[in-house]
Amino acid sequence: MKKIIYIVLGVVVAAVVAIAALVSLIDPNQFKPQLAEQVRNSTGRELVMTGAIDWRFWPSLGLSLEQVALRNPAGFAEPDLVRFEQGEASVALLPLLSHRLEIGKVTLSGAHLFIQTKADGSSNLSGLLKDSAASTATATSEPAQPAAESAAASESQPWQISLQGVALSQASALVQDDRRGTSLRLARLDLDIGQLITGQWVPVTLAAKGSADKLAFDVKGQTQIKLAQEVMASELKDLSLSGSLSAPALRLDSFSIKGDRLALGEWSNLTLALKGAKGDALAGSMEGMLKGRLDKDLKLAELSDVVLTAALEGDALPRPQMKLKLAGFARTELDKQRITLSKLVMSADEALLSGDGTVLLGAVPAITFDLKGEKLDLDSWLAKPTPATTAQPKEGKPPASAANAAASGTKAVTGNAATGKSEALSAVEPDLSALKGVDLDGRLQLGSLRLKGLDLGAVDLQVALAKGLLTLKQFNATVAGGQVTANGELDARQQPVTYKMHKQVAGVNIRPLLQTLAHSDLLEGKGDLDVQVQGSGLSALALRNRMQGKVTLKLSDGALHGINLPEMIREARATLTGKGAEQVKEARKTDFSALTASFQLADGIARSKDIQLFAPALRVKGEGQTALVPQSLDFLFLTSIVESSKGQGGKDLDELQEITIPVRIGGHWQAPSYQLDVKALLSNNKLLEEKARKEAERGLKKLLGDKADNEAIKGVADQLLKGLFK
Repeated sequence: MKKIIYIVLGVVVAAVVAIAALVSLIDPNQFKPQLAEQVRNSTGRELVMTGAIDWRFWPSLGLSLEQVALRNPAGFAEPDLVRFEQGEASVALLPLLSHRLEIGKVTLSGAHLFIQTKADGSSNLSGLLKDSAASTATATSEPAQPAAESAAASESQPWQISLQGVALSQASALVQDDRRGTSLRLARLDLDIGQLITGQWVPVTLAAKGSADKLAFDVKGQTQIKLAQEVMASELKDLSLSGSLSAPALRLDSFSIKGDRLALGEWSNLTLALKGAKGDALAGSMEGMLKGRLDKDLKLAELSDVVLTAALEGDALPRPQMKLKLAGFARTELDKQRITLSKLVMSADEALLSGDGTVLLGAVPAITFDLKGEKLDLDSWLAKPTPATTAQPKEGKPPASAANAAASGTKAVTGNAATGKSEALSAVEPDLSALKGVDLDGRLQLGSLRLKGLDLGAVDLQVALAKGLLTLKQFNATVAGGQVTANGELDARQQPVTYKMHKQVAGVNIRPLLQTLAHSDLLEGKGDLDVQVQGSGLSALALRNRMQGKVTLKLSDGALHGINLPEMIREARATLTGKGAEQVKEARKTDFSALTASFQLADGIARSKDIQLFAPALRVKGEGQTALVPQSLDFLFLTSIVESSKGQGGKDLDELQEITIPVRIGGHWQAPSYQLDVKALLSNNKLLEEKARKEAERGLKKLLGDKADNEAIKGVADQLLKGLFK
């Protein structure tokens, strides 16, 4: 036992004596000139070591260096390519005897890296790499027989090299590209890597703060890495990365990414969370989880079981707060730049859509989709426009503002006769440049859709977008008891944009449509509508002034609200007979069995010459026009009485059979006015004139007796009647 103790003490004393001799006899600072010369010969750069090189004894024998820098060539923005304030490294001595180079943990404090590419393409790295390659080539070309023998000896006993780890403290870097005007700046970098051993898990911690151009970042993270003989076969596990990002218009106050294991060809579980804002108009948070895999050939990336949820708020949203959700699967063929999306489920509050799609990346991405939804109520979360108040129709002249607008036809103002206010129409065209930045081809099917108070069912929408040409290939839906179909196109490849559309509505109840879309209560009935229009410009003013086309209307079993033609006919009868009209309380509407009309649209005017209305005791023919900008009305309806005393109006109408009664409609869309045109009634009806003549002769004879047969008196009466019917 004593012998063992003596041997151990002897070894310790020998080691202490060896270390003392090493420190006293060898000063590492004396090698500074040789080191600087060797670096200059190898790289052409200047190695500057202003600090001292000292021995280090604990926990192992090593060296420490201070204030070391490798200079840049002249003409660069910073003098040093790389520098550090302090560095330490150690080497185990005894393993050297067994051809093992065991390097302790290398630590660098205050390290700084500067890389610059100037506008002419030259870099502070280019000369360094060239000189290193040349030096290597020269060394290998020189004959060295002893070196060859030494190499042969080394091959018989190969060196085993190990590194306990690397630690960077308060490091920084600047990578500057003057050609592109970009820069990457690391204001602070702390990095700690454990012992790098192939096939074993090594802990890594990281903290970095800096900026990339206008994007500032502050990140922290940790993981474990297992190195493999082939770098691409290395793995990560227990990944945790968090931090913040900020740009002039966007910021991430916090984000975190966690992964259980990352390896090529293997599925990984990831969790995400972030919170941020875009300016002052949008803020929110998102969190979720997914599975991901990247194949070993780096050609296929897959996402599975994606579930992401977001909560947003701000003025940029259609409602103050919204909740979004996305779930599904994705497959990306990196070599083909093709993304395939499947089993997608997307929701925005109550709105829910599901389906599939593809994205083909490129200068102009191409997107295809097939989406379905049960119910989509846009009115429940989109901002709703304030509905205009439906005014009660009244008789009288058209409002002066509407009349003036109709006369000039140039003012971009619509008058609201109900309120007396004017509503300006914008002439600003919408920016549709985004339509040129993506191609689309897809289909959307909905069980029901509510938009601006209009309820649609069985919606089937198919659209295509190619290089700015938007095509509505098909639109089918049920609405107000009928069916609507439409197709058309919008060409945004030119300015102003052009459009054309064909819409057909069959078997629809017209009154709820007018109440919802035009805030008008003029018509009711069931029928068909055919609209064929085209034009240029999408501003509110251009849509009304530059739209051209034709609208055809066919209604049955309905009513014209706001006007009672039988009542106006009774007024006409009273006018002709000189008797007061009997006051009968009836609804202000005119029933009809059929109503047909066609309108030609051009220059902001909708004109019709073939309006026909068939009522139980009436036949109405009309013509006129409406100006789309001031929304004024100017129509004349010629009403005639047919044979029956039945139906609306009763037997009082029989007395006016075969007499044409003119009714003029004016005013505004929301407040039309109706007037009996007495002058036209008296001047254009020969039958009325003959009846009036007979009544006048009967009255004169009753008043004057035999004197009524006097030719002079008859002449005076005849002149009075002619003046009345002029």
